[in-house]
Amino acid sequence: MENIEQEKELGVLDVKIENDYYIVSIRWADGKENEHHFPEKGFPVVDPETKKKVGAGWIDGKKAVKILRENSANMTEEEFSWTDFVKIE
Repeated sequence: MENIEQEKELGVLDVKIENDYYIVSIRWADGKENEHHFPEKGFPVVDPETKKKVGAGWIDGKKAVKILRENSANMTEEEFSWTDFVKIE
């Protein structure tokens, strides 16, 4: 009998809202799993080195879920950065 291992689904596995926060369960392209938590209303995005806002400096909660849905299956957590998805003014 041949043992065929099923490939695990990649990307966003589950999205919940609790206490006005999104809880997004993710399996990244490398198979690692974790959760991202952020406010429904959105959150500021700053450059980790300069601590200054990047571009518009804000990502809406619904937009953040959309970004994770579209990108997490093709990236590792280490490759992912919110700064790549903020509109540059």
